[in-house]
Amino acid sequence: MIGKQTLISILGGLCYALPLMAQESAVEGMREATHHFIQGKIDREKEEIYQYLDSIKSTGNGRQDDSTITDEEVQLVRKLKAIEREVPLNYSPQVKNLIAKYTSKNYNPYMCRMMGLGQYYFPIFDRIMDEVGVPRELKYLSVVESSLNPRDISSAGATGLWQLMYYEAKTYNLTVDSYTDQRMDPIASSYAIAKILKEAYDEYGDWLLAIASYNGGKGAVGRAIQRSGKEKPSFWDIAPYLTQQTQNYIPKFIAMTYAMKYAEENDINAADTELSLRTQVLDINKRISLNQIADALDVSKETLRALNPSFKKNILNGTEENPLRLVLPVSDKKIATEELYAALNTPVPTSVTTGSSPNEPAELLKDGKYRVKVGETFASVAEKFEVTVQDIKSWNNLRGNKIVPGQNLLIKKEDNFVNAKLAHNTEKSVKKSQQRTSGRTAYYVVKKGDTLSQIADKNGVSVNRLKSDNDLNGTRIKPGMKLKVSKK
Repeated sequence: MIGKQTLISILGGLCYALPLMAQESAVEGMREATHHFIQGKIDREKEEIYQYLDSIKSTGNGRQDDSTITDEEVQLVRKLKAIEREVPLNYSPQVKNLIAKYTSKNYNPYMCRMMGLGQYYFPIFDRIMDEVGVPRELKYLSVVESSLNPRDISSAGATGLWQLMYYEAKTYNLTVDSYTDQRMDPIASSYAIAKILKEAYDEYGDWLLAIASYNGGKGAVGRAIQRSGKEKPSFWDIAPYLTQQTQNYIPKFIAMTYAMKYAEENDINAADTELSLRTQVLDINKRISLNQIADALDVSKETLRALNPSFKKNILNGTEENPLRLVLPVSDKKIATEELYAALNTPVPTSVTTGSSPNEPAELLKDGKYRVKVGETFASVAEKFEVTVQDIKSWNNLRGNKIVPGQNLLIKKEDNFVNAKLAHNTEKSVKKSQQRTSGRTAYYVVKKGDTLSQIADKNGVSVNRLKSDNDLNGTRIKPGMKLKVSKK
């Protein structure tokens, strides 16, 4: 028979154990409910991604014969959605291929350099884009456009980080003269592109369409929208009616955004570059020499030119009315204050130019090329002609870091290359005039929506004749351009 005290102890233990068991049961129930909720959400997301991919593979956004959906594709869509903010980052088979390219081992050195340059340029772009009111992710367009080379010049004359045309520079008040080209200025050009994209978005209400219009022109996008037959189409709806260049442009932007956002997991690390990340800015209202500034700061001319790419010569032609921005590197070395003050206050006479110097004999060949000598490097040749190493590589489509004796390098010096180019164009013009003595010349200002073929038909000339008369390499034209039309 159980004693009274024992019975009380048993009952007390039960009273303690039962609530504890009830709590454990409730916790387990909550755990199971949470698991089911999360699993249900994952299943729904996966189902949505499968439906999305199925629609892509069966319709316009990159039709494929193989309709099988892979785990890799599902993961790519999920990761694109995770970094998507204001600009749609849609998946397509071409986007997938470009992501594989940009994150590949072969592409890694290039991407590491882009990340390194981005440490300097991207904070500038972010600040300006925030100020103008456009999404920050649009900064990656600069990588697609110019590989973050502010001195990049296309065959059509598009210039700088954002590849702006001359008429765009004038429209957005950028200075372009014999001394300065602000299309190469990271700050001035970024304000211009931010405004261009903002205006396009205000017109279309879609960031991908705004980007497409920047690449292919508003006229082309407008015609593509009409041909799509939709009132508010997406980029993918109108893509079949755009040029191949513009069709490829959006996937490149999306893939580059992905590669940059997931840089760490793809072993894309910022490489060291020629750009100093610590800088200070001075407004210059007189003509001064970059070489004197470089000597006073005890920095290389290459470093100073890299930070100030918009100055075509080694002279800043600032004025009281139009002061120019001079970016200086900040280092831990003690700056020779007196020397810097003297350099900033020793104006360069107007008669002084950088076309020649005692150390630079007339060594260019007639075609504007320089023959490399034994012992010379990219740096020594760049120093000789007062240009940057990046200039020489860009002008000659070179990627490596070595040059060999006897190699011919194109050098675009202001006084020799440009004059030789003008002489060549003049000679071509004379020959054309001799061939067309019975003709007459008129001019046509490109209007919104115009194409070369339409202008050619309207004026009774061929597209090839129109391209030849205006030294056009492609068919890209924009409103405001003035075209010469020769008629017989």
